[in-house]
Amino acid sequence: MRVDKNFNAKYNRQLRLLKRTYPMALKAKKLIDEYEADLSEIEKTRQKKKYGRNAHSDLKDEFVFNIRDLYSSEGDLLMKLVYRETGMTVNEIIKKYRGGIQNNLYSGLAMLWGQNLNDTYDASGDDWITELVIQDIESGRISFDKEVKKLNKEGYKESMGDYRQSKKDIREVYKKRKKEKKQSKKIKNK
Repeated sequence: MRVDKNFNAKYNRQLRLLKRTYPMALKAKKLIDEYEADLSEIEKTRQKKKYGRNAHSDLKDEFVFNIRDLYSSEGDLLMKLVYRETGMTVNEIIKKYRGGIQNNLYSGLAMLWGQNLNDTYDASGDDWITELVIQDIESGRISFDKEVKKLNKEGYKESMGDYRQSKKDIREVYKKRKKEKKQSKKIKNK
């Protein structure tokens, strides 16, 4: 058994992150299973490629704003959860369904943003707290909505506006504290 002095804080943080990402990972697993079943029925390579392009555009339409709305820590967790649910890294999924060129393109873009598409999930290692939270969710100890809330363009813009406003508010608080600190130093020096 592991003991962590900040266990409650880490547990609550992972629960907050999982509320946004775990439904997407479950949906990805469901969709990949459906694609595998459909692809097994298709015999011609050309039709498989066409099916892959159509599936890619469908996925893009469904998840594009949800993924854009994620923080980088949520994106990291989502990639690990996709690996946990499907047994394939995001890199392997792209390579399998879209090909090597698309894979290299997405890997390069991910590296620019500090992401790794080859992230794996280690339930007994680094991701042990995440695994505990998922076990609590699956056992029903934590109420959890497993449906993906599809985000449209307007919702995404609103979310980004709220995010920018919160950042602006935080900066103003820090400026105010800094100003008060300077004034208190001036008073002490006199």
